Amino acid sequence: MSERNYWQRMKHRPLSRRSLLRASARAGVGAAGLALVGCGDDDDDDAQAQPAATQAQPQQQAMQPEQADQQADQQAMQQQTQEQTQAEIAEQQAQQSATAAAGGPKRGGVLQHSWFEDPQGGFDPHIGITGGDALGYWVHIYDRLLGFDDQARVIPMLASNIEIPDDVTYLFTMRPGAIFQDGAPVDANAVQLNMERIRDVKDLAGGTRNRGGIQYADSFEATDAATWKLVNAEPFGPTLAFFQQFPGTGLLISPEHFDTAVTNPVGAGHLKHVVHEPGERWVGERWDGYWDNENVHLDGFVQNIIPDQNTAWNAFLNGDIDIDAPTGGVNSDLQAELEADGRKVIRGTAQTWTQTWFNLNPNAPSDGLPFNAFRDPRMRHAYNRALDRQAINEVAWEGLGAPSRAPVSVESWALPKDKNYYPEHDAQMAHELMDAAGYGDGIDGIHLSYIAEFQTVVTEPVNSQMRNVGMEMEYIKGTEAEIIPRVLATQDWTIATLSWESPFDPDPVLRPTFEGLQNWMYGSPEDGPRTGRASAADYPNDQVLANINATEQLVHAAAIPASQDARVPLYAKVWEAEEEHMFSAYIAQWPANWVAQSHVENFEIIPFFGFPKGMSFKGIWFNNV
Repeated sequence: MSERNYWQRMKHRPLSRRSLLRASARAGVGAAGLALVGCGDDDDDDAQAQPAATQAQPQQQAMQPEQADQQADQQAMQQQTQEQTQAEIAEQQAQQSATAAAGGPKRGGVLQHSWFEDPQGGFDPHIGITGGDALGYWVHIYDRLLGFDDQARVIPMLASNIEIPDDVTYLFTMRPGAIFQDGAPVDANAVQLNMERIRDVKDLAGGTRNRGGIQYADSFEATDAATWKLVNAEPFGPTLAFFQQFPGTGLLISPEHFDTAVTNPVGAGHLKHVVHEPGERWVGERWDGYWDNENVHLDGFVQNIIPDQNTAWNAFLNGDIDIDAPTGGVNSDLQAELEADGRKVIRGTAQTWTQTWFNLNPNAPSDGLPFNAFRDPRMRHAYNRALDRQAINEVAWEGLGAPSRAPVSVESWALPKDKNYYPEHDAQMAHELMDAAGYGDGIDGIHLSYIAEFQTVVTEPVNSQMRNVGMEMEYIKGTEAEIIPRVLATQDWTIATLSWESPFDPDPVLRPTFEGLQNWMYGSPEDGPRTGRASAADYPNDQVLANINATEQLVHAAAIPASQDARVPLYAKVWEAEEEHMFSAYIAQWPANWVAQSHVENFEIIPFFGFPKGMSFKGIWFNNV
């Protein structure tokens, strides 16, 4: 990008070169990364490529002749790919210039955005665990193998085609000419290396959240440079959904940068990492080698890290932020006011909801507190009777969200539109159930939640409603990085109210929920979180475990057919079992609302997902550049 455009958009919050150097040192970015902040022309890339080639020469001399020939062939292919890509880039730029001349999208400008926190797990999508990291940062740096359209159907991204010749085999054809930001080809061999790493690494919580797409793999391999083949050991309908998700299996890192991805990420996405200044901002720059650059119009992106949503919204109203959302959502009156000021508003339903987990660990030390109170199903039903989901929606979202009706998104294709699997609010019934369970005098406990404001607006009324029926829970908040390990340890808390999302399929939420109930609630704390699956042989008289096992089998059965239509009645059995046992409690679906300044064009929402199309960057253009 041009230096003029970059600093023009950064004028409200300027960075000195000294602060950039200091931030790059903390983030592990060298001089090559800082060069992107300046003029950003092709000379920078050439200057970086020359030392890399020089360093490779001694290594090549030490190789055997066969190895040297192979490397030479690979370098020739890579050079050919780069030349082909550069030609395509030139063609795309010519098309963009013609479009701009005709009054269409213009090229230029840096989008100012806000996010509520720094990346909690760095920039490595294979080990990260939070949707906040994925949607706030990774989605711009890394492209996925697969994407989704407005109806959540699979569409190609880095994989240009998918074939399913039988119920266990998936053939991914890679997009010709796609490259990583270091120039390496995004081919089947790169997919194979990524999948091997995902298979072998643990995420930051010690688990395998990002392994979903290959969790049932009997084998996977690159059959040639263009084709990657996955063969499951058994049919698993949601396989492709995991390659669409955030986080998920389909986010690809350039293999040469696996070890440095936490601080110096290199992917195949539309933005190249420039600098991360903790607590302040993350800066990304438009990358000219991106395979879909005809739909990328802005020069760069600044993610301003503003934990308080009111502060972020005021920054938007002051003109420092281009796209943001107000606390609590956009009602009709506010929408009219914003649009009268020339701003643009999009509204919908988000694919994020609030969920309560109960601590069911029979080994948790009580220390005088009834951590195991919710092992009694009457207490879980009492909790659900204590909740007035519509009232929580009114308090938290001014009624703009939606009260939950089952342990799945209200937008899910698997949930009947007219069915509610949750009981009506009834405080008297909650008292009676608590009394029958032996807790008529009430209970004390610890209630965990995230500290982010969009989370607390739901959790605080939940905590208040629990107190109204005698569940006196101490409310403890923290970042996701602080709360999630504590949740997984299952030692010192009673209830945790957290957020979760899954726009593509119920399985990526239900399966880890039941695996968590088995592995965390029974595998801790003796040997630590996730140390082993609870065995019925070890707990032969544990009815809670027996019911969890039975419900989990229903979840597995619902995941077998590839057809969504065939899976709908199978999920109905899961909802009925959950209605009986209430192993977790979903509370309210969040509203989706975004507001853009008047100069932002092509501002639309993904209907079922609730984010602006292009994740607030790709496809967006400014009419004032």
